[in-house]
Amino acid sequence: MKGHSPGEHLDEAFQLAMLQAITSGIEGYVSCIDRERRIRYLNRTLTRDFSQILGRKIEDFMTSPRREAAIEGVERAFATQAPQQFETTVTLASGVIRHIATCVIPFRVPSGAEAALQISTDVTEQRRLAEELQQSVEFRRRVVENLPDFVMMVDRERRLVWVNRTAPQLTREEVIGAKLDAFISPEGLEDAARVIAEAFDSAKSGQYDTCGYRDGQTTAWYSVRVAPVLGEGRVEHVLLITTDITERKRAEQTLRETSEQLHRAQRLEGLAQLAGGIAHDFNNLLQVIEGNLAFAKQSLNDGGSPREELEQATRATERAAELTSHLLAIGRRARVDSKRVELGELIDNTVRLLRRTIPENVVLRFDPAGVRYHVALDAPQFEQVLTNLCVNAWDAMPRGGVLAIQLEPEGSSHVVVRVCDTGVGIAAEHLSRIFDPFFTTKSVGSGLGLAVAAGIVAAHGGVLTAESDGKSGSILKVKLPLVASSEPPKPRVEPAGDATVILVAEDEDLVRAQVARILGRAGYTVLQACNGVRAVELYRARGSEIALVILDVVMPELDGWHAYLEMEKLQPGLRALFTTGYAANVLPEDFGARGARLLTKPYKPERLVAQVRELLQPVQQL
Repeated sequence: MKGHSPGEHLDEAFQLAMLQAITSGIEGYVSCIDRERRIRYLNRTLTRDFSQILGRKIEDFMTSPRREAAIEGVERAFATQAPQQFETTVTLASGVIRHIATCVIPFRVPSGAEAALQISTDVTEQRRLAEELQQSVEFRRRVVENLPDFVMMVDRERRLVWVNRTAPQLTREEVIGAKLDAFISPEGLEDAARVIAEAFDSAKSGQYDTCGYRDGQTTAWYSVRVAPVLGEGRVEHVLLITTDITERKRAEQTLRETSEQLHRAQRLEGLAQLAGGIAHDFNNLLQVIEGNLAFAKQSLNDGGSPREELEQATRATERAAELTSHLLAIGRRARVDSKRVELGELIDNTVRLLRRTIPENVVLRFDPAGVRYHVALDAPQFEQVLTNLCVNAWDAMPRGGVLAIQLEPEGSSHVVVRVCDTGVGIAAEHLSRIFDPFFTTKSVGSGLGLAVAAGIVAAHGGVLTAESDGKSGSILKVKLPLVASSEPPKPRVEPAGDATVILVAEDEDLVRAQVARILGRAGYTVLQACNGVRAVELYRARGSEIALVILDVVMPELDGWHAYLEMEKLQPGLRALFTTGYAANVLPEDFGARGARLLTKPYKPERLVAQVRELLQPVQQL
């Protein structure tokens, strides 16, 4: 098949229609301006020399009243970093005024400076240009062939009937008559087919991005503008003006990768800060514990009483347990024992306690809403949230002020608690970090208060946010889901057998031995299992004797909850006490309604015994 020159088999009217479609998608004048709107580059001029234009501002060549619209369009493009279009009028050196349509595309140079590309079209010359192009088929052919874009024409079956040029690896014989589908990646074919079909059916222009495709390989990325070619009142062909955007896509990919690397670096920085804060606090507590235990040993060797040293060590372990619970809350790993409460009453009770502790120069206000809002909350944990927010607020008012707590609905499914203060506000650079662990702008404090509050709120399915202009106070908002009603607990069956036998399953040997010792001293008989599998085996063998099971939540082979389910098959209504030093997320939301309780490690011996006694009470007293 012999090659032929483009356009030699097309009549003049057809070529004119084709050229009009091409020129409708191609702008004529390209310039580059800096942030001060000065012209730094121009591909060509109308009548002036380059030296008369370069370095001057674009408005120097414009006439009123269009000058202000052009300046506004350019400034809007810089402000929004989005392309803007406008029309203006310019004065040539001869004094002739032309109408120019301009598209401004902002970008940044490698140094970071702002600049913009201006693609301008001389609207007044369109008709004259069309007439000139009609007179010179050769001129039109040269223009089309030398366009930087690939220009193609397809029929309704998406077969290529004309191209201005081909890619280096293809010949015109391979392209003409072939379906466009062969040169598009399978992933991009659907969009291309849809836009081309719309051009044929509705004479509608469009655009799509696609990958060039050859021999099963992606060759490049292209942006394709689609324009209908009309003939005798209907769309006969569709023109595809294809721009290679491979470099842009690569730049976007590089930007995404850079952003991901930055995000990872920020996460690592946050983890490093968290780890450093934890290590600092725990090392201090370990120092207190280790030092006091050493003093206690010395006191015993000297025949004295180690009571004071042991009390100091005990207080340090309590502080360590508190710190651990805070960390679990921050990591959204804390288990909440939610119950249906009326939010206004809970806040009112908390405010009464806070009024005893806040400074006298701080006015604390809470006006309960006329509507009652019921939510599912772990009341003690939410009291801690409210306390942390109020403490943070009055710290921001060293000279006094007003601390107001408000309730308001958000839609029909949520309620918002607003904690507002008239303090110094939160600086803009700190607003995004105030919920980070160990971040604080105060001279004293651990920086955990707001992080703990955010973690507890998240564990309740809510959101904690902050607002401030950095000058006149701040507002912290707690958004919580509403609940309609509570479900009554399911009845439990009184366990059979000797109520003094307890099965303890714990994979940590030292902890299991300690639990057995505590319960043994309290007068109970203890069966021990090192994991969930062994616990189920013991229960199958001696279940009729066992009144209560104590199960660690996280154990190898079989966790505590699934071990409980196996045992419950043998004894419906089995009572259980779950213990955990980590997250209790393995437990379902309704575990409490199935005769079970949760005890968080570390716990005091008396707390363990109290929970056991409560679970062993008759059903009607629970």
